[in-house]
Amino acid sequence: MTEPADISPTDRDLESTALLALADGPLPAHEVANRMRRRFRSRTVDARLVEMLVQRSHLLVGRPDGSVIRLVDLLEGSVLTARIAHSDGSRRDLWTSLALAPLLTWMDAEGLCLTSNEPLAKGAFGHDTIVGPPGWLPALPPGSLVSLTLTGGRVAVSPVEDDDLLTARDEGAVRRALSRHYRTPMWWTEDDLAERPYDLTTAVATALVEDPDLLRRPTRPLDELHYIAVRQCAQDHHLRDAAAWGAGACVSFSITGMPEALAGEISRRARHYGMSDDQYAILALGHLCWRSPFAEDLGAGDLGWEPPAATRPVGRDGLRRLRPL
Repeated sequence: MTEPADISPTDRDLESTALLALADGPLPAHEVANRMRRRFRSRTVDARLVEMLVQRSHLLVGRPDGSVIRLVDLLEGSVLTARIAHSDGSRRDLWTSLALAPLLTWMDAEGLCLTSNEPLAKGAFGHDTIVGPPGWLPALPPGSLVSLTLTGGRVAVSPVEDDDLLTARDEGAVRRALSRHYRTPMWWTEDDLAERPYDLTTAVATALVEDPDLLRRPTRPLDELHYIAVRQCAQDHHLRDAAAWGAGACVSFSITGMPEALAGEISRRARHYGMSDDQYAILALGHLCWRSPFAEDLGAGDLGWEPPAATRPVGRDGLRRLRPL
């Protein structure tokens, strides 16, 4: 007697199965669901589930025509650069940063190999490095650029000469295209900082969906192109902490049972005013408690709270003028 198929796969099972289904190239969401259904044998695996999976996954990218493509296929032919600290030709470790976030995102989950089929790996002991075979890094002076290009799903490594870089005008176009898709949260916490490489990966993927040839030529490293955007968190974190400390004793609590429409309206207004959701909620609650009248706050005979009459300055012609704000 055969064991029944698991009808409740984990997100990782769904993601890995979708990646296998897309190994031959991009497919419509319903076709991906058909291929996934052959393994899980469940009617719950449909196009809607694939769309939800794409929204949660950093390895799957949805395109405007309804098709789904793997991140590694979307990066095909793209050139990412990194500055090398020191290499005499014998070092095996390349110290990484946000500049290689898309490659690291794929490598963490699925692994990567060089064009010579030799594997690359993350550094041991928590070091942010990529470790390869002996001789995979060219001999370069400190501060030089090295490019990593995806070719056939494998990485080709080569030094970058100054003449190979884009002009300032073309580089500015790349920066604007990527920045338009990069989302910087208004309130940074430790968890948000940990998600920053994935946010940048998503921005790069969306920009490549818009323009597949965007990164065909070497540019400065991504973290240098987006220095203001990705470092803004340090400034916001300090300024917002200072503002919170200046307010005196503060408490934190969670809200349950809030209607979805109200939560969406709070988020919409917060973004409109350049605030985080909690900042706007605190502002609105403070205004409600201290500026808006309640029935128990009204005295006998009061019809409601009315602001004092504003006096207008009188001009030389005897007419009253509006006061400037």
